[in-house]
Amino acid sequence: MSSVTAELTPAVVRWAYRFLLGRDPENETVVQGWCDATNLTGLRDGILTSPEMAAVAMAGFVERGHWAESRATEEAAAACLLLGTDRVPDAAEIEALLLRHPSLRSLRRFLLGCPAIESRLPRPEGPRSRTIRLLGREFSLKGDSREPEFIAAPGPAPRLAALLRAAWVNEGEGRVVVEAGAGIGVTTLGLAAGAPRHAMIIAHEGSIRRAASLSENLADNGLERVAMRAVAMGSVAGMMEREKPARLDLLRLNEPGAARQAPAIAPWLRERGTMALVRFDLAELLAEPGPGPRELLAQCLAAFPHGVAFDAAHEPQPILDEVGLNAALHRALMRPDRADEFLFCADLDWLPRYEAP
Repeated sequence: MSSVTAELTPAVVRWAYRFLLGRDPENETVVQGWCDATNLTGLRDGILTSPEMAAVAMAGFVERGHWAESRATEEAAAACLLLGTDRVPDAAEIEALLLRHPSLRSLRRFLLGCPAIESRLPRPEGPRSRTIRLLGREFSLKGDSREPEFIAAPGPAPRLAALLRAAWVNEGEGRVVVEAGAGIGVTTLGLAAGAPRHAMIIAHEGSIRRAASLSENLADNGLERVAMRAVAMGSVAGMMEREKPARLDLLRLNEPGAARQAPAIAPWLRERGTMALVRFDLAELLAEPGPGPRELLAQCLAAFPHGVAFDAAHEPQPILDEVGLNAALHRALMRPDRADEFLFCADLDWLPRYEAP
């Protein structure tokens, strides 16, 4: 097998979707977007850590569409070997694989059994623990091995840690952070790692099951100044009335409807100098009546001095114009979960201090 790392081609993207997710890509725009935005490792990691991949694995790797009803081809076998080994196969290896696995379903089973793939697939094992590393510090993480957030950890947590370390001096001393939709606490650990001398982090999670893991993860990591609320945060006004924090330095909106709430509360946040991290779920926004993702993002950008997206390598990408806006939404569209978080803030003084994890 060749030691040359292969380029990401449309054919490889299509077979990655078929073999791993059991379906064809939505359209050729999605296929080309992957080719333009990332490499083979980025494609594989993006799919394997997606909530859809977790759901597919837990459902028994069901197939959608008729793609698997044909015989295997050289193109399919080459993509299968490439996805499973990261290297370009030679003609002899492709021929040998086709002899052993003449159907596409058999090829798919082969790929799912490759160590590079099989080791990262979720299993119905129930509660488990693992270690994640954030800014040089190890954190323990407990959760259900069937939980997409647990499977995908650390997810965006390294980005959040790097952001707060860059944005706030003195390790965030005295800062107050509120998180809506904390899940099992992976991102909460990232926030705590980036601002270890924070005054308070208030983490909300409406799912009782996830909130139980959140509480355990906070306790296990000694985060005594993180307060857990086993309820959805709801409106910002209601949260402020309940909690009465002396200040609010960062608000992370990760609950359903976050993007629709953000433009309305922008003046209030801007007045207080509060940074806002807002989740844009493109599938959710497109399925509901009202402004779409592009209009909502434009509204947020108009309401805040600065907007920032992050690329697949966690590098910040300020949204400066229409081109930047379109690129930010395109990156979100290319993610398997069709969602991403955008940062809205008063200044970009922190950019030179930001070090991508």
